[in-house]
Amino acid sequence: MWVGLAATLLWSSLALAQIRVDVQLPVPVIVVTSELRVSLVPNVVVVEQVREPQGIVVVYRSSQPSNAFAYHDRDLQSRGWKRVKYQAKGGRYHAEYRRGRAKAKLEVRDRKGQVEVRVREG
Repeated sequence: MWVGLAATLLWSSLALAQIRVDVQLPVPVIVVTSELRVSLVPNVVVVEQVREPQGIVVVYRSSQPSNAFAYHDRDLQSRGWKRVKYQAKGGRYHAEYRRGRAKAKLEVRDRKGQVEVRVREG
C-alpha cells in the first residue's frame, strides 16, 4: 500500500513539475507628443532612445527591420492611426499615417545588427 501511495505521489509531483508558467509583463508605452504614443517591441533589447522635438528614435538590437516595422505599424493602427502611404526598399520602410487632422510618420531602417525606428508627428 505504501509503495502504491509513494508511486502516486511521485507521479503527481512530476506532473506538477511540468507545468509551464508564462508571465506577461506590460509593454512599455512612450508618449511622444500629446497625440502620439508608441509601444516598444516586446522581447527585443533597446540599445538607445533619443527624443526629438516632435518624435523619438529607438534603436533595437535586431537584424529584422521588417518585424520592427510590422509591430510599430500594427501598434499605430490599433491606436486609431490610418496608414495613408507606404514604401519599402532595401531594408528601409517608410509609412505615413493620419488620425483626423493629425499626421505621423514611421521610418525603420537596418543598421547592421541594429534596427533604427523613428516615429514623429507632423
